[in-house]
Amino acid sequence: MEVLDYHKLKIFKTVADLKSFSKAAEILFLSQPTVTLQIKKIENYLGVTLFQRKKNQLELTEEGKILYRYASKILDDYTQLENEISSLLSLSKSFLFIGASSTIGEYYLPEILSDFYKENPDIKVNLFVGNSKEVADGVLSKVFNIGLVEDNIESNKFDIRPFCIDEIILIASAKNNVPEVLKIDDLKKFKFVSREVGSGTRNVVEEALGTDLNTVMEVSSSKAIVNIVENTDFLAFVSKLVALKSLSEGFIKSINIENVSIKRKFSIITQKNVRLSFIENKFFVYLCKKGCI
Repeated sequence: MEVLDYHKLKIFKTVADLKSFSKAAEILFLSQPTVTLQIKKIENYLGVTLFQRKKNQLELTEEGKILYRYASKILDDYTQLENEISSLLSLSKSFLFIGASSTIGEYYLPEILSDFYKENPDIKVNLFVGNSKEVADGVLSKVFNIGLVEDNIESNKFDIRPFCIDEIILIASAKNNVPEVLKIDDLKKFKFVSREVGSGTRNVVEEALGTDLNTVMEVSSSKAIVNIVENTDFLAFVSKLVALKSLSEGFIKSINIENVSIKRKFSIITQKNVRLSFIENKFFVYLCKKGCI
């Protein structure tokens, strides 16, 4: 017999928050058919349609809005229950689920998480890595309570705490005869490989330059971008963290832009008024102490 259990309600709320079956599947580490099936099971159980498409956008039906209101309360109560039980058990069986944008998740966070785990070996850790928009969506939908982003998030729905400064550099293949110093107007002469729309790196670069780049290739992995630059005449803007290894090995070189220095803050985002669990709060404090600000 089908029931409206926590698992189904969590999937439903995530789809509703992200307005996408595919994005919900990615952020919940599920396949899209699984997400679709669980929504269909809820609809069959209630005898209603929960979602409809309007102008290529997924929206809740009136019945869906009612379920969303109750599902949100049930999930919040469930989280509070887990937190209170967890606090009684200290760190025993504690679960830490974090969302991190690509550069942070792949290059900054692994060492931090490893050290934190050594101090707290009884916890279970789950790390979602996506772009800054996906992480922000995950925090808003409460898939995870802590998000680490590299973009300037402007929303009154978040508490934002910067914890580190990152530098964005322009790179080229070591074989490329591009000058060591360029002006902003010179960038129009070159082809670029860039991160996808929604990426924190791309947003920060576009804001700093105030001009569009001749992007001929979009790639969702910063590491892959560095590899492409190594073997082509494309230029790219990447975090210095991502480029360090290839720079030290001499496969790529850094290009200066006259009168331009691109730096950004890595920030922790949480929903306003959210109550972090004992282990989430402990990690929050740990990350702030380890940060470079």
